[in-house]
Formats: sequence, structure tokens, C-alpha cells
Amino acid sequence: MRAAVALALGGTLVMACGGGDGGSKALTWSMWASGGEEQQVWHELADRVSLEDPQVTIKLETSSFEDYFAELGTRLGSGDAPCIVSMQALHTTGYTQDMVPLDELIAKNKFNVTDFDRSVMEGLSDDGKLYALPYDVGPVILTYNKDMFRNAGVPEPRVGWTLAEFESAARKLTGDRTYGFVAAPQDIWMFSMVLTRTGAQPTDGAGSLRLTTPAMTEGVQWYADLAARKKIAPRLPAPDPAFSDTQFLSGTVAMGTNGPWALLNLKNQAGFRVGLTTIPAGPYGSRTYSSGSGFGISKSCPDPEGAFKAITLMTAKKQLEWLGGVGRAYPSRESAQHAWYENARLAGAREVLEAANAAAIPLRTTKHWERVNELLNQYGPSLFSGASSAKQVLEQVQRQAGQD
Repeated sequence: MRAAVALALGGTLVMACGGGDGGSKALTWSMWASGGEEQQVWHELADRVSLEDPQVTIKLETSSFEDYFAELGTRLGSGDAPCIVSMQALHTTGYTQDMVPLDELIAKNKFNVTDFDRSVMEGLSDDGKLYALPYDVGPVILTYNKDMFRNAGVPEPRVGWTLAEFESAARKLTGDRTYGFVAAPQDIWMFSMVLTRTGAQPTDGAGSLRLTTPAMTEGVQWYADLAARKKIAPRLPAPDPAFSDTQFLSGTVAMGTNGPWALLNLKNQAGFRVGLTTIPAGPYGSRTYSSGSGFGISKSCPDPEGAFKAITLMTAKKQLEWLGGVGRAYPSRESAQHAWYENARLAGAREVLEAANAAAIPLRTTKHWERVNELLNQYGPSLFSGASSAKQVLEQVQRQAGQD
């Protein structure tokens, strides 16, 4: 999940493991967090685990999402990483060489994983091995400003609507200083729309980047042209990972892509009523990506058994129900997802998310995915202004990411 998208993760990467008070095991945990409220949630989760099992003590430190993975890479590479590391599905492939595969620990402890959503379990896996137990999951969906639709006399979108209906609505919602949609070059936002448009995926699923195929070029050009040529989306003035959310929350953009992990935060921040629906269906039906995050174990952890016990407690049903109830996660355990719906109180949310989940697949990435995203952001303004074509930009990203 991205800075304005993921809304979670805390960890100014801390010491590995040390002795705890009273003989308890002190396990360090790195996580990302965007502010004090998020930090408080994660500290409380650590406290809740210790109450559940007094022999487990978790020490948490946090960093911003923007800094988290660079810091984590440095610590993992030096062999001085925290025991428990938070991991996002989109980043998993780049860090597995320094993380403990969980499969043997799962088998040894007879830990039942059948309640976890399959797509996020796949996303947190690499080469057939699982590297983190998920706490949240979510398909990419479309959020919209109900007030803008009402004021423009445009019917609100329904589950299963089409790309033709999406573009028609976006044109009607575009006016003087208002736009029907916000397009941005961030991976999961852009590639979900491309997936539904042309079926193209950015990798071959085996770790190689595939950005220059005709279907990918066609899809990205269509997406960029929503701003550059059709002008139903604002142009991206400069590289800005938060552009999609800030534009949507400004109240001048009617629709944007997002995930359930951010919906409650959007609802609380928006000065308008927020609605949600599925990604519009393209020629092959409605298609989308899913992502999510979880907790894994670093190879530098001196107590992997203790760390595994901690992450099983952190992702237990009662803790995920609590995270869903406070709006911090759309729980990865299907049995805990009711808590999110009860807290969200968003009309139609269950129908939308169940339909999106049914159509979602994990976005497979590469070991150099952070570089890919950095380059997409770098060239985004040129692409979305029409100064560069999708073919030019995608060839540059493919070449510079070292994935030819």
C-alpha cells in the first residue's frame, strides 16, 4: 500500500531481540505508521498480545511508509534487522532472501491457515514459500464522491458497471475545475485499470518485468489519455505518490481507485459522502488486483520460534476483529471481516468487496519493484501531460529498472 494508500506500517527498525522484564521474551517489531493515531493502534496491538500471553513482549518502533522499506533493506542486509518485520505484498519478492520461510514453522506448530484470504497469502509468498502471516487484505476498488454525482444528476455506479459507463460518467462529471476521475502512475492503481482494459500484467509472474508488450502499452496509453487527451482527469504536475488521495479528498474529483484498508480514513477525512463500487468491467469482465500486508520473521532473529508465536497471536481472529473494528484493517481472516463492515457502515460495501474479491488476483512484482515504482512516478508527469507516450515511458522504465 503507498503513502496515502496504505495508511499503515510502523517501524524505525529497532534492535533484534533482547531479554525482557520478568523473563519474558522481548521481540522487536518494525512497522510503518503515518502519524500518532496509527502508532497508537500498533502499540496497542503489541500490548494486547502481551495480555494474551505474558511470556511474549513486543517492542515496536515506527517509520513513515516512504522510508520504511529503504530502512528495512539496509537493516536486513546488515544482519541487524528486527525479529518481526512488517511486509506488504507488493514488496515481498525483494526481501525474501533475508526472511525466514514460514512453512516449516506452520507445519511444526500445526497452525491452521485456512481462514486467511488466499490472494494475500499468495501475495506474501515467493517461489512457493510463505514469508508473512497477513493481517489485512483488499482488492482495488473505485471510490466516488456521492455529492458530486448527485449534484451533476449522474446515476451512481453499480457493481459490474462497464468501462464505457465509467468514461461516460467521468465526462459528465468534468467541468470548470472539476474532474470525473483521478489517474496516477502508482503501480496497483494504474495496473488495475490496465488489467480490466486490456488484460495486461506488468510481470510474467516469475519475477521478470514485462512493461513493453503491446497490450500493456495500449492499456497505459488509454489510462494516461484520461488526463492528457480526454481531460477528464487532472494532470499530474510533479511526482507525487499521494496525488490520487489528495485530489479525491479535495472534493474536486468525482472518482478514484483505492482499497478497503483506506476507506474508513477517507470517509473520516472527506467533506462529502463517500461511495464505493467495483473497477469498471472491460472486454473480459471486471478484473482487479488485490494486495495486503502481514508480519514475517527476519533471518537475523535469534528466536524465530518466539517470533512465530508472536505473529500468530498478532493475526489471531480476536486481534483482527479488533483491528477491523477500529478501522485499521480489512481483516485477512474471512471470519473476522464482519468487524470491518460493522464499523464502516458504508452502504453496499459488502456487495462491492465480495464482487471485487471474486475478480481479484495478486499483483506479482519483481525484486526491483521499488525502482519500478520510482521510475513510474518520475516519468508520470510527462506521460500524463501527453509530452511522452506510453511506449516511450514504459521502454525507459523497463530499461532503467534493469529488467530487459
